Amino acid sequence: MIGSIRWNFLVGGLSFALTFCVSIVNNIWLTTLLRSVYSFIILFLVVFACRWALGTLAGFNKPAGAETLHDESAEEHKGNTLDLSTPDEEADLHQMLRNSQDGKESAGGTGFAPLNPPKLSSKSNLDAGELAQAVRHMTEQ
Repeated sequence: MIGSIRWNFLVGGLSFALTFCVSIVNNIWLTTLLRSVYSFIILFLVVFACRWALGTLAGFNKPAGAETLHDESAEEHKGNTLDLSTPDEEADLHQMLRNSQDGKESAGGTGFAPLNPPKLSSKSNLDAGELAQAVRHMTEQ
């Protein structure tokens, strides 16, 4: 964070005093005091958020002693680069294909064979009694 908590108290105190002076003319002292406290709290938190945001953006939020933890430059740059190139594995692929072809020839030529599923047939000569019995059976379950 940038600065210290004194900035929060200074801005909060000024807002308290300004709100109190402006509000005492038109309100009773309890209402004036309550609104002044609200003003102090709100501006205290706003200044705190601004100090935190500025410290984060400027890079002041490093842990104390972060410089001593990683002295090696190799550790410091680890994980910063990404290698998107793929290695050339064409020779390995050809070797695997040759081995698989050699294995098929020695196994008796059992190569690719398409799947032959059984054909579905439909019954066109259905009896009305059988259909009624099937419907009754399905409604009972």
